[in-house]
Amino acid sequence: MADLSLHRETLAEEAQREREARVADLRQQRKDDRKLQRERLDDVAPRAEAGTRERQLEKKALVNDKMKEFRDKGGGDGGVPEVAEQELMGGGDSLQEFKAMKAREERKKTEREVRREEIARAREVERQERVREYREREEGVMKGLRELARQRFG
Repeated sequence: MADLSLHRETLAEEAQREREARVADLRQQRKDDRKLQRERLDDVAPRAEAGTRERQLEKKALVNDKMKEFRDKGGGDGGVPEVAEQELMGGGDSLQEFKAMKAREERKKTEREVRREEIARAREVERQERVREYREREEGVMKGLRELARQRFG
């Protein structure tokens, strides 16, 4: 059983190494291909010397072309959908909206107060019940003590 699991692990490690080797080969091929393309492009249209004004202008033109492509594709808005001005800036019939908002807040406030009062009443009823039970127990104890005193002292 151990030999079988060792064999499986060995096969898995070999497969992993083969995958890594294929990936490394593919990366190297791509790197070589890019280098070859760059050399061919330099042969066809040589670039200006690095650090010169002409090279700076070429770079600027490349960046401008890239930005123009992006803008033309419709990616310039950042994928943000159009929103109505009223929704964006909160315009509209603001007085009525404000009154409705105030009415909602007032309604919530009164509902909270009603709930608070109901809870307070329930607590008071519970407290009164506990006091009544305590007094009844106390009265029972006192009655027993009076009876005991009457028996002892006559």
